[in-house]
Amino acid sequence: MDMPGGTADERLRILQIVGNSVIGGAENHVLTLAQALRARGHVVAVVCPRPGPLVDALRDARVPVHLIEHVMPAPGDEYTLCFPALWALGTLMQRWRPTVVHSHLYPAHLHGTLAGQLTGVPVLLTTAHTLVVRPGDPWLIALTRGRIIAVSRAAKALLVQAGVPPGRIRVVYNGIAPPYFQDETAQARRVRQQLGIPPDAPVVGIIARLSAEKGHRAFLHLARDIAALRPAARFLVVGTGPLADELHALAAHLGIAERVVFTGARRDVTVLNHAIDIFALPSREEALPLAVLEAMAAGRPVVASAVGGVPEVVVDGETGFLLRPDDHPGFVRAVVTLIDRPALRARLGERGRARVRARFGVDRMVQTLLRYYRALLAVHRGDRRRR
Repeated sequence: MDMPGGTADERLRILQIVGNSVIGGAENHVLTLAQALRARGHVVAVVCPRPGPLVDALRDARVPVHLIEHVMPAPGDEYTLCFPALWALGTLMQRWRPTVVHSHLYPAHLHGTLAGQLTGVPVLLTTAHTLVVRPGDPWLIALTRGRIIAVSRAAKALLVQAGVPPGRIRVVYNGIAPPYFQDETAQARRVRQQLGIPPDAPVVGIIARLSAEKGHRAFLHLARDIAALRPAARFLVVGTGPLADELHALAAHLGIAERVVFTGARRDVTVLNHAIDIFALPSREEALPLAVLEAMAAGRPVVASAVGGVPEVVVDGETGFLLRPDDHPGFVRAVVTLIDRPALRARLGERGRARVRARFGVDRMVQTLLRYYRALLAVHRGDRRRR
């Protein structure tokens, strides 16, 4: 059954589908996008695979959530098609009648795009949040009328290399919500005290899922060498993930356990960004790290690996420092320089905040997405009239 979309001046019905229920970069993006679209008068619901922190956050924000398990891991870090999940999503779409199905993460793309094609949803999109291109990505785009949102030019280049036609990909940078720009200095002082961090200690932080590609092992080795040069420094590791136990053990092995604070999962990221002085991300791969944008919005200078979409965000020498992922001495020098020069930290941080506000705000992202939704809806209508 083909389901009609609304006119350009009508409210859109937007069903987002996400392949995880934890809180990470892609999931935070879903939450931000759902809230921003609802604030503009559109009807939004989200499909998550199971209960979890994202579901709680969405419900706290009064965003309707449907639970449909659609994540079916396969050998080789792949995912398989689950026909009961495809049926359940198709049934939901026939009942809910979305104008747009917008999926996030590959299992959601696999099931949401196919279910949307089969039920005649006018606009089908998926956002490529990482630099991982799966064999099914070009196949799904070729088989359906789906389009891909790439969060950086680096992500788009990899998709094109894998065989996705460039005309089916649109680069739309992630957007940062207004709360990340607010001054949280007073709250940050209280958090530092709660975490046992001296008020005058320089704090180097990383806020990211504790997984291998984010570079936490490298961060702890950097912490050891930075602490040897600047003993007052403290290090904040925010997040949870599969490497949690290993990283705690590594900090103890390196003799810096008393200098490193592991916070686990936190909801007060805006405050934590103000609790640090320098944001460091020695990751091996990044499409467009939301954590970097959030730190910059808080006015924090960034020292990061020049990988993937990071150079599209951080301007070397202007909003922070970019280095090769394996340049350990360079990372140490950059962080120590920023510890020693508070005026430089403030200057780079303010430039970073201005850059994020101008280029990576949530309003800009949502306006760009809505224009794209409506352009694709117009194409769909034109195709129907010609048939």
